[in-house]
Amino acid sequence: MTRRLAKKVLLIGWDAADWVMVQPLLEQGYLPTLAQLIAEGTSGKLATIRPVLSPMLWNSIATGKRADKHGICGFTEPLPDGSGIRPVTSTSRKTKAVWNILSQNQLTSNVVGWFASHPAEPIRGCVVTDHYVHPTPKGKDFGSLPEGVCHPERLLRPLVNLKVNPKSLDAQAILPFVPRAAEVDASKDERLGRLASLLARTSSIHAAACAIMVKEPWDFMAVYYDAIDQFGHHFMPYHPPAMEGVSEHDAEIYKDVMIGCYRFHDMMLESLLDYAGRDTTVILVSDHGFHSGSGRQDIDGFKDPVSWHRPYGVVCVRGPEIKSNNTIYGATLLDVTPTLLSLFGLPIGDDMDGRPWLEIFDKEITPSRLPSWDDLDGDSGMHSEDRREDPVEAAEAIRQLVDLGYIDAPSDDVQKTIQNTTVDLKRNLASALSDCQRIEKAIPLWEELIELALEDSPELVSYYLELARCNMQVGRLEKCEEILNKLLEHAPNETGALMMHGQLKLQCRRPEEALDYFQRAAGISTDLKSLHSAMGQAYAQLSRWSDAKLEFQKALEADEESAVALNGLAGIAIERRQFSKAVEYALRAVGLNHHFPRAHCNLGIALAESGMDEEAIQALETTVAMAPKMRVAYKWLAELYFKDGRDPEKARGYARLAGLQDCE
Repeated sequence: MTRRLAKKVLLIGWDAADWVMVQPLLEQGYLPTLAQLIAEGTSGKLATIRPVLSPMLWNSIATGKRADKHGICGFTEPLPDGSGIRPVTSTSRKTKAVWNILSQNQLTSNVVGWFASHPAEPIRGCVVTDHYVHPTPKGKDFGSLPEGVCHPERLLRPLVNLKVNPKSLDAQAILPFVPRAAEVDASKDERLGRLASLLARTSSIHAAACAIMVKEPWDFMAVYYDAIDQFGHHFMPYHPPAMEGVSEHDAEIYKDVMIGCYRFHDMMLESLLDYAGRDTTVILVSDHGFHSGSGRQDIDGFKDPVSWHRPYGVVCVRGPEIKSNNTIYGATLLDVTPTLLSLFGLPIGDDMDGRPWLEIFDKEITPSRLPSWDDLDGDSGMHSEDRREDPVEAAEAIRQLVDLGYIDAPSDDVQKTIQNTTVDLKRNLASALSDCQRIEKAIPLWEELIELALEDSPELVSYYLELARCNMQVGRLEKCEEILNKLLEHAPNETGALMMHGQLKLQCRRPEEALDYFQRAAGISTDLKSLHSAMGQAYAQLSRWSDAKLEFQKALEADEESAVALNGLAGIAIERRQFSKAVEYALRAVGLNHHFPRAHCNLGIALAESGMDEEAIQALETTVAMAPKMRVAYKWLAELYFKDGRDPEKARGYARLAGLQDCE
């Protein structure tokens, strides 16, 4: 163990909170509590991981691991007996969450509302699960709560009394969100009722969190609010400027809802901070952002929910040992648990996928490490082995029993539901594996999904594209091309296949052929998000620097957070020997996407050319740690370590890795 840095830690989750919404509200003075938190601490963008699904992401936040390691892969899962499906449960999580690790180290944790926390784990402390605010089943009293909703059970009666009934909310609760609510005929317009339901859910979580924070002991407290995401899917189409297709009347009535939602969260934040006290370290995070402008896809926020999610959320950290008025770059949601463990002076597991934010501390620290917390015995409060299960394995085991004739098959509708749920879970797991470069494990899953898909299903094309992308990433270029050619034979106008074919040609250093594919795709669709960056990369390979710069600038106009476009501009600036510009572009790129070895490499080259050798070495060593086959980075490292006799032995080693005969 290293030195404990925090007396207490409060982790607050705001699902889908986004700087694009937050920044104007800060400037208008609408979020005073958050503004103070930012000024007194460190804040920045928090990169999400894929797939961008809340149950997977919040469990990655709580464990420091991706979905293939923590086991939560969707919103629902098959029931173990094969009779249907259920909301995803804590018994499917197969690794310790941070509160389990803290319990094992005799530290007390209170957890309220966390995604997939039901049934409550018997940790050292208190748990109020996400089922606390699930809709009350028909025929049950509003105050009735499901079995397993809390730990310890003595909390059950107080929780019943704290739960807010939407029917109890009067006009004073609704008017801050909809000032013209009196003009709405609630018998014909269900939106006020939805708003009341969301307010009641959020208020219930907040009431439970505040009561437990005040009445129960704790070292660590975690509270999750899903309201910004839920409000967004219901009401973001009305946010100014209202989307095309929204009536002027509806836009005027519901234009203030999202602003009210953020102001409501700021008020709740104020009470949490007051109860926590100034000596508590506070970490506020969101799992992703939420489109509020041109990125909005459809006036139905639930038609394609994931399309509303932006890849960057928020992070704010304040505490006695935290730098004030500071910005963090390159943070991801996988880093939250490693940072929490560092605050408590506990080792970080080598099997965790994130890193601690050491740069936020006002003193230098070196966290200790261990192979895995899962290998250490002790009372962690995790569910016992007999309660933990893999839902996909459970569903497949049921199917085998049916095939063997040991049990009767569920009805056709139930079987179809279970099968669809199982496919969703496998697809989400395959996406998670693809996103984290565990490609060899992802490929057989994509192949299995292709076998399971119907010939004319819309998902089949996406599965083939994912399989092609995986093969390209592991260098099986002929296999990738075979898959893409097969797709284009059946669907010549499939823009995804055309764009990926172009990327394949870029990887083969055949930019003119790549341009042909990109231009064919552009002729079919004018709404291709990656088109301009791809065209820029092709022009850069042809040394057509002006054309490349124009395309990358167009990409940034469409998406100011395009790390690919920023890195492209960094490369062009290096070619034009505009090294200070190159440093600026590359820094912005790695700030948006920390795991971007080419951007780190461009940063290192630009720094070296600017005479900033120490900083260049750091950037280039980051590059080779991420991409061990990037020879150009080894070449620059060899030159930098040989320069002025800095370290000839290291220089020779890097020269060998670069394929150079003699670094001198």
